[in-house]
Amino acid sequence: MEDAIISSAKIRIPFVFDNGFRNDALLKMGFKPPECRSTGTTIAGLIYDDGIVIGADSRATSGNIIGDKYCMKLHELAKNIYMCGSGTAADLDQLAHLLSANMELLKLTTERKPRGVAAVRIARQHLFKHMGYIGAYVIIAGIDFTGPFLYSVHAHGSSIKDNYLADGSGSLAAYGVLETNFRLNMTLDEALDLLKRALIAGMAADVNSGNTYTFAILKKTSVEIYTRNVPDFCEPIPKMLAYRYPPKTTKVLKQIKYDIISSTKMME
Repeated sequence: MEDAIISSAKIRIPFVFDNGFRNDALLKMGFKPPECRSTGTTIAGLIYDDGIVIGADSRATSGNIIGDKYCMKLHELAKNIYMCGSGTAADLDQLAHLLSANMELLKLTTERKPRGVAAVRIARQHLFKHMGYIGAYVIIAGIDFTGPFLYSVHAHGSSIKDNYLADGSGSLAAYGVLETNFRLNMTLDEALDLLKRALIAGMAADVNSGNTYTFAILKKTSVEIYTRNVPDFCEPIPKMLAYRYPPKTTKVLKQIKYDIISSTKMME
């Protein structure tokens, strides 16, 4: 363990592993070291006959705590490239900033729209270099001169290209809907309905996914984004009563009188 920490410091990996020594000390003292907190997300995307639809839920969790009900998990990398992310929210935001900056530099250098494979390659190299310590699992989608593309990039640097993809803690339920109903050359209405059903299935099956969902329609000439779509089971339940009571509603059952001794008498 010490050799691994020293070697990581030599190659300047921007992570500090000092807590490893702390956890070893806690174990020797008989204490249980702190555990990693789980996160949860449902993201999905699919290709239809004229473009791509992608979407994500909006719940950000830390263990059993909902940290944010309206977390934006859909990021714009370029005018023609978008990314949905699952994992650690801070890591995803920083990865989105990194990819967005590189796409802008590539656009200025080549004087043309950046390709999707460029964003995927930069994401793969960045995540592989950090050996999975960056908690980012993303779906990168868009349209370039080769047509629509859809990639999934994992935290260790691997990637998958397919006609439909899902990721996150609710991805199993989402994949069930996608695998059952997806077909090639779907219309926009059919693809949008399938995406919504996949996201809602993931949100219903996974307690760490929920609240609302955001989706984007990517076409050759335009992008449409729709936010804060609330499924029926995530609608807030209205209060039945106001729960306001007039003064003196509670009956006094007993009063206790205390003998108060002033400080001057105690000093005498």
